[in-house]
This record gives sequence, structure tokens and C-alpha cells, in this order.
Amino acid sequence: MKTFPEKLKFYDVVPYLNLPSNKGGKINLWDFKQKENLVIIFHHGSECSHCKTKLKELAEVYPDVRELEAEILAVSFDTLAKIRNYARKVGIPFPMLSDPSRETTEKYTLIDEGRKAPYPSLFITDRFGVLRYQKIVEEADDLPDGKEVLAWLLLLQTECPECSHL
Repeated sequence: MKTFPEKLKFYDVVPYLNLPSNKGGKINLWDFKQKENLVIIFHHGSECSHCKTKLKELAEVYPDVRELEAEILAVSFDTLAKIRNYARKVGIPFPMLSDPSRETTEKYTLIDEGRKAPYPSLFITDRFGVLRYQKIVEEADDLPDGKEVLAWLLLLQTECPECSHL
């Protein structure tokens, strides 16, 4: 498993994100400020079998993610039409975002120039947008599984009990 050095600094606020979503309109990080923790996954796109598996895995734990007052955002260079079609066909419940300009993605992670896509990367922020976890890998199946993502979100909830209904 090849991993890469972190691009962002832990405990810093993550870069601003404002991208078109398969859910309609644009999604930006301020929509979640002081409301929800975030799991942001950058992936090769809907043609990558490893990425498809990881997105389906996250979709399976999505009800538990929502119960922990968190949201998942999936970002790729795919067009909005391709994202909408894929999310509808596979049943991805969380917002999938399109960044064909690469501008936002390059602030978070590294680009796999061979595939012309972001390296699979996962970031977890608290409800204030502060980075608490990051991992950049060569293939999406080396990212944390759904149970590990839930464990990180539960940790964030227990660290700030006044921020949660738990």
C-alpha cells in the first residue's frame, strides 16, 4: 500500500469548497459550519472499480453517519451529468460533487496525472471545519473502511458532547 504525505495541517480549517452537486445547486462548507462533522472523499471517478466499491461501502454506513450528525461529500473530476447518472444507478445517498477544473481538489490532495484524477483521499473535519483526519493513497481500497470512519465520527462526538444530541 502506497501512502502519500499529508497535504493539509491537522487542526487547521480545511480549504473552502463550493462545488456543484448531484443533489442540485452547489454545496459549500459553510452550509455545514457549526452543524455537522464532514467526511470528504476525493476519488478517481465512477469508472474506477476500487472507488465504486469504497463509495458503496460508505453508502452502507450512511444512515449511521447521519445519526452521528455528519455528512459525506464525494468529489471527483467527473462531469455533473456522469455523477448524477452514477449516483442514481448505484443508489449513492450522499452528495457527489464535480470539480472538473481541479481547483478545489488541488487544495486538498495530490493529482494522479496518469489517470487525470485525484489520488483517493479521505478527510474528516469537525463541525467547525477543523481537520481531524486525512489519508491520501494510491487506490481507494486502502482508505479507511466504513467502520473506521464511524469510529472517527464517534470520537469527534465524544470530544464535544455539548455539540451533540448523543
